[in-house]
Amino acid sequence: MRWQTVTLDGKHSPDNVENFMLETDKYVELNSGSIERGYKSCHDAVRKFFKGHLWPTVNLPGAQRRALDTILFNLMRTIDLLDLESVDGRSLDVWNELRDDLSDAFRDQCSSVELVALVDASRRFGIPKQFLFDPLRGADLWIRAQKFDSFEELESFCSYVGGSSLASAMPVLGLIKANYEVEAIECGKAIMLTHLLANCVSDFKRNKIFLAQEDLEDCNVDIPRLKLRRPSPSFRHLVRLYICRIQEMFYRARNLGQYLDYDGRRSLKSLLSINWQTLLKMQVEPEWVLSPEGVLTHRERFLLRSRHLLGLEMELPIFVEQCDDH
Repeated sequence: MRWQTVTLDGKHSPDNVENFMLETDKYVELNSGSIERGYKSCHDAVRKFFKGHLWPTVNLPGAQRRALDTILFNLMRTIDLLDLESVDGRSLDVWNELRDDLSDAFRDQCSSVELVALVDASRRFGIPKQFLFDPLRGADLWIRAQKFDSFEELESFCSYVGGSSLASAMPVLGLIKANYEVEAIECGKAIMLTHLLANCVSDFKRNKIFLAQEDLEDCNVDIPRLKLRRPSPSFRHLVRLYICRIQEMFYRARNLGQYLDYDGRRSLKSLLSINWQTLLKMQVEPEWVLSPEGVLTHRERFLLRSRHLLGLEMELPIFVEQCDDH
């Protein structure tokens, strides 16, 4: 996946993350101009990368949406690392570059305007730095092995990448209570596992097998058959095994909305609605995972988005409502 980066003169460059990070040798001056350019660059890159999947945050004020763009940009850097082939240690070199650049950024030595914006957002909203570094730790797990032997390894990967990304977003969404971290990581982990399961066939076709090797072997899953999108009883068993695990994670995080203010709860609830409906549809008919168009149809996504825009988010068993003075 390629996206535009912003050079020091503010012009866009189509370089991918590997070339950009390896060639950058100057620091960006931290000022209002570089901060604004950084937010704009993150905004443009995130909307290109995630396309029409950002609507759960449209109810939030602009400052919060801008800060979330920087968190998603940080997640994008991790996702791009997962696409690098581990040949002659090159992808690990890039990982080291990204980690060092992030470390330097929090010492006000930013190598790009996007990192300037990320640091600004983290300071404005009090995002713990640990959660911004964790996705890179997750990428390291994948880079070194290019597979996960056990579900425990896969779960750790999803905790670092998905769990910490949601935990870093929580202060931006609008915290009203402390000690949200455990439930946020559990919820983010469940969301990421949902996406990995729903998109596993596309990953298989790219020879990226994120699901645990032990599970694939225990269920006798035929990978070549899946690449052709052919159903089988073994694959149905695998899908329902993962759904059971993921649903348990969502239930353990069902109080997460109580840590957020009204608008934050709306955004979180719509995000959960997408993933919960995806799980339920795969549970009823696992073959939906084999659909080239994805598990949820365009109409189903449109209805979820419409409900959010109208403030009529669907009721969920994995979301505990909270009454406030709003």
